[in-house]
Amino acid sequence: MKKPFIILATLLISVIAMQAENQRRIISFEELPKKAQTFVGSYFNALEITFVRMEVELTKTEYTVRFGNGMEVEFNSNGDWVEVESHSECLPKDFLDEKILSFVDEHHKGYCFHEIARRRHKIEVELSSGLQLIFNKKGEFLRYND
Repeated sequence: MKKPFIILATLLISVIAMQAENQRRIISFEELPKKAQTFVGSYFNALEITFVRMEVELTKTEYTVRFGNGMEVEFNSNGDWVEVESHSECLPKDFLDEKILSFVDEHHKGYCFHEIARRRHKIEVELSSGLQLIFNKKGEFLRYND
């Protein structure tokens, strides 16, 4: 008697998880969290927005803003930036910690930022040279990434 119940419960949970997983939809800019709207307005206001996408997963919601020049910014559900990337143009950098900007200017002058990712305990930066640098949350350089 227990075995059919366990199988049915497992099947039901699987169906619910598949439906809740990775629901993506295009939304308007106004549907972004206010903090994300402010970030875009402060650092990317001159760029045309191609689309804004919301992705709902089982445990989190993420937002992506794509610009006409190919740049993308990802935000978490609170509107905090998580990742900023460009495959061709230099990214704005005014939102970064001054220590990170100083380190890059001092040790890698002439290179610009192509990807900036905020992780749980670190900030990862990729320069236009392809070099990847890792900083802690305080902006202190930790190491180069292989």
